[in-house]
Parts: sequence; C-alpha cells; structure tokens
Amino acid sequence: MTLSTINYEVMVDWDGTDWAGVPDFSEDIDDISTDVAYIDWSRGKDDEEGNAPASTLQVQMRYGLHSKYSLYNAASPLYGKIRPWLIIRVRAIHTATAHPVFFGFISSIKVNPHPSKQEVIFYVTDGIDLLARQLITQDYESKSKMSDGEAVESVLNVAGWSANRRDIDITGGADLLNYPDSYVY
Repeated sequence: MTLSTINYEVMVDWDGTDWAGVPDFSEDIDDISTDVAYIDWSRGKDDEEGNAPASTLQVQMRYGLHSKYSLYNAASPLYGKIRPWLIIRVRAIHTATAHPVFFGFISSIKVNPHPSKQEVIFYVTDGIDLLARQLITQDYESKSKMSDGEAVESVLNVAGWSANRRDIDITGGADLLNYPDSYVY
C-alpha cells in the first residue's frame, strides 16, 4: 500500500494591521512553509465538562534561521514586520487540494540566537483566546428572547469579530433569554 504525501503550507500576513481584517497572503515572504521544521497543534476540550480552551499551534523553524526572524536584523526581508497578533494560516495539501488545518494569531515569537540553539518558535492561538480577552456588559433592563445562534452573533458583533469569519445558523437552536449587548470594555 502506498500512502500519499501530505505537505503543509504555512502563511503569515506580515503586512496585516488588523486582527479582524481579511488577511492577504499574496506576497512571496508570506509563505514560510520551506522555513518550517516542525508544527504541532492542539484543539478542543480536555474533557466533556468545562470550558473549551483556545486552540494552540507551535511552529518551529529550521535550525539557523534565527537571523531572518530577528527583530534586530535590518538585512532581513521581515525587518520591521515581526510582531504579535499577525494572522497565520496552516493548510494541509493532499492530492493538490488544500485543507484548512489552523487559522489563528501569533501570540509570541521566541528567537534564541545562541550558537547551540539558533531556534525560532512561533506560539500561535486561535480566536477563542482573543474573544476571552473581551469583557462584554449587558443591559439588564430590556430583556427579550433570541435563538442561541443569534446570541453568539450578538457577542461576536460586540467583540468586533469580523462577519466574514463566521458561519453561524442564527435561525435554528433553542431560544434564550436575551439581555441586549451594550459595549465592550
């Protein structure tokens, strides 16, 4: 039996300015796939009860690329572009078809230039982490009913989550008692 190969495409929107914006992966420097030595991700709940944690991704670059990803290397094509909260996308390419694997935001970058290490690691999180950082208040004076999908839409709207990054059934589901959203802290 012959198994087909799966390749991974790793893209970063180095010119992105808004975490809620539409990413543009059109520049040559956006494709960092050939620099990647290792990727690892986790997602989902640890058990049946409790909160759903944010999904995480770790991208380790090949040995010796620390100068390309250094904040201080003015000769790097990425100089002045490396910063947290840039959009990153990982897709698995199998039989010429791209399958989404991870979409998130660089939360931190570790660059170790020590001669025995010379490693670069991107720590990435998904949108759940960004949503968890929002504090949304509600107006308790005017109550109404809405579907659970409408409630999710309402929270995402108040948090500033881009409408082009959702696919929510707002008509189905159970009715909830709704306290209209007022603002985000």
